[in-house]
Amino acid sequence: MDQRQLAKKTSNALERLDQVEKTVMNIVSAVNNSLSQVSQQLAGITEVLDAVVQTLGQETIQKVMTENRTAKAEAQAEAEKEALQELVAKGDIKAVEKVTEKCIVVGRETDKDGAVRVPGRAQVAFARIDPNFQPALLGQAPGFSLELPTGGKFEVLEVYEVVEKSETPPVEALPVTQANADQVTT
Repeated sequence: MDQRQLAKKTSNALERLDQVEKTVMNIVSAVNNSLSQVSQQLAGITEVLDAVVQTLGQETIQKVMTENRTAKAEAQAEAEKEALQELVAKGDIKAVEKVTEKCIVVGRETDKDGAVRVPGRAQVAFARIDPNFQPALLGQAPGFSLELPTGGKFEVLEVYEVVEKSETPPVEALPVTQANADQVTT
């Protein structure tokens, strides 16, 4: 390669590098503009919410939020219960007498004062239960209560197992309560 070709390639590479730098600067500018707009929108929403809280009172807002969360959790738990009952009716799963590694545990969690935690029902695949709790639950029958680190308890109400069929979904694919799986698994 002679000196002129090398100079031309170097010049082309420098021009492309300049173009990349300009493009990066344009992208950074666009991202900063977008973040500024989002920040302004968030400030506006915060202002409106502050006015709503001042108008209605913080206790009222908190009460409505708690009621909405409770209703949502209870509706989800009911839908999961119905889905489980459909699987039982179709013969895909059956009630069993003891907790096994391939089961779904249905239970309820109470706080340290004995009050049942919302939604009042949890459906958890055994495999999704915290490994620290699995040995204590394995082989237990409905009615068993597990002491939780929070001072509350998890009481086993029902236990189901997949009926061995070639077209039956694995236990992990069955409906479970995600929020309660996290509570029982921590």
